[in-house]
Amino acid sequence: MSVVKIALRMAAAAALAATISSAASAAVYPPQRQLPATVISDFKAAPNSLLQQYPTGGPQLISRVRDLGASDPTTLPGLIALLKDPATTKDQMRAIVGGLAQVARMAAQSDQAYANEIQAAIAGTQNADVIAAYQAATGDVAIAATGGGGGGGSSGAGGPTGNNFPNGGTGGGAVRFGNNNNPNNPPATVGGGVGSTNNSVSPR
Repeated sequence: MSVVKIALRMAAAAALAATISSAASAAVYPPQRQLPATVISDFKAAPNSLLQQYPTGGPQLISRVRDLGASDPTTLPGLIALLKDPATTKDQMRAIVGGLAQVARMAAQSDQAYANEIQAAIAGTQNADVIAAYQAATGDVAIAATGGGGGGGSSGAGGPTGNNFPNGGTGGGAVRFGNNNNPNNPPATVGGGVGSTNNSVSPR
């Protein structure tokens, strides 16, 4: 079983490497926005340095991951390797995934193949937490096929949709749906059948 998994992973890695190398020249960022070549080469030489630079994750790590991925697609394997590294904390993992999700959204406008590669690489981690974080960051449930559950609508859940609720009303009888002229006074005639039930429930 494990031998088959290893063989599949090696095949997937080879396919991924081939695709990334073919897309290596197609950066998402325009030249003036790309990170300096030295920053990119330093990261590729030691991806773990990112974990030391941003030990708590957060917006700065998200931005750095986005800038790396959008400046040079060949940084993707190093970023994915960090997601598989046991030294990566949950906060760092979420930040890395958040940055990659931003790159994927930008790439979808100019280089769909690269956007697909990012998603495939996320799925290839076979880490349910990584996949769930990517779904939450992108709102994309298609990747759930590789990672399990696929909880719906992670980014679309909103609040009440147009019903008028009184301020701090907790009881069901205090909810008003139409007439807003009577503040906090439940209508006297709610529950039409309540009075009539008293007549039949009085055994003597």
